[in-house]
Amino acid sequence: MESYQLAAIIFIIIYYAFIIGLSIYRKVIKSEMDYFLANRTFPAWVLAFSYAASWFGGASAIISADKAYSGGWSAYFVMGGPTIVSGIVLLFFAKRIRMFGPLSQPEMTEARYNRTARIIQSIIIWWYMVTWAASQMIGAANFVSGFFGWSYTIALFVVVVVVWFYSMFGGFKSVVTTDIGQFAWIIVALIIVLIFAFKGSGGFGNVSKVVSQKGLENYYNIFGNAKYSLFYIISFTFAWVISAEIWQRFSAAKSVRDAQKLSRGALYINIPLYFFVVIIGMLALAMYPEKPEGQHIMVLVIQDYVPPVLAGISFAGLLAALMSTMDTAINTGSLVLTEDIYHRCFKKDASEAQLVLFGRISATIMAVCGIFISIAIKDLLWVLWMASDILASGVFWPLILGIYTKWGTTKGAIASMLVGAAFVLWHYLIDLGVALPSIIPAWPGRSWPFSIFWGIVIGLVVYVVASLLTQSEEERMKAEKFMERFAE
Repeated sequence: MESYQLAAIIFIIIYYAFIIGLSIYRKVIKSEMDYFLANRTFPAWVLAFSYAASWFGGASAIISADKAYSGGWSAYFVMGGPTIVSGIVLLFFAKRIRMFGPLSQPEMTEARYNRTARIIQSIIIWWYMVTWAASQMIGAANFVSGFFGWSYTIALFVVVVVVWFYSMFGGFKSVVTTDIGQFAWIIVALIIVLIFAFKGSGGFGNVSKVVSQKGLENYYNIFGNAKYSLFYIISFTFAWVISAEIWQRFSAAKSVRDAQKLSRGALYINIPLYFFVVIIGMLALAMYPEKPEGQHIMVLVIQDYVPPVLAGISFAGLLAALMSTMDTAINTGSLVLTEDIYHRCFKKDASEAQLVLFGRISATIMAVCGIFISIAIKDLLWVLWMASDILASGVFWPLILGIYTKWGTTKGAIASMLVGAAFVLWHYLIDLGVALPSIIPAWPGRSWPFSIFWGIVIGLVVYVVASLLTQSEEERMKAEKFMERFAE
């Protein structure tokens, strides 16, 4: 075993022991509100860091560095662009989300439309969370297997079991607490990697030489890949602004003012972070003029240029960041499965103890389903896109237009969710290996990120047309009553 691997194992064991111990310490949870919202006891700054940590994970760092290596500054828009745009949009959503103050988005949907719409949306959101968790599992498994030389499957099971354990017992309180530690660690890790990337590459002067030799004309032009950048932003933003784990943090805020504070704070935190990883990826071009097949830039730099102890710290920090996003997806997916499906549909008289127990069972279901997807598809960015497509096509228009306009109807919302989800499911099954013909037109086609365009358009058209055809006095009164809640 290499010295950097041994150092990494030591730091990982210490870290895992800490977070598992923390989860066991916090496992005496007395209510559903405590399990999923920590009884709204966290201050705004803590939730802001948790918000940032849930979006900026190890997967973001790995993807951005790899894209920057090949594409230069424009790689900022792959993950950074939609994060910033989504954060700006959420500045305007934060107040209304916290004013309603639900445990989950589907509660809002039931109040605006009806119980059937809530159940459909809950299933779609749970599907999204499973897929999003799977994307982080893929990133973590690839990262661990590349660093230690393990098989992908072994690395996948090791990482998922640890995350499952502390997510199942600790609930939202443990998720937020570990998010803060994980986020601080990834910042330290990125600073270490950045320093040694500068040292190993010799700076941007050497990068420019390689850029010139390879004829990479737009490498230093942040808008050099504008067409793809635009669709990256569209693809992820439509999903991320309604991402349930972020709304969960707004709902967990002590007050409306705190929800607005945490929204601004997270935006300030996120803006500079992606420049860190983009710079590391660009510097790596001088270190690896030809990138080894199947390797991630972050892993290569840590292995080859960072001293053993610091390499262990860096590796463990990036892995912790991957885990922070994974645990968020598992916890939020558990919330939806417990509150909106189990509690509302099957066990309305469930006790607090039963809800907490089922929340832990839900975390297990989330982990198992995520593992299945992670084994079937091992492309991190592709699965991340699959997750975004689910929300953008199936939920965005009924949720956003429903809470900001009065003319949408229940049948319009249900039709939009069903048609949008069916469209995504068809191609989702194709991605999982089912032999079905593609129903997407030739342009922009199935090539990601262009294909999400069709799902967004279909969801909007169905919502508008179905709502216009089903207007009634009953629907108008229902919408008026819902809007009065915010006025009050």
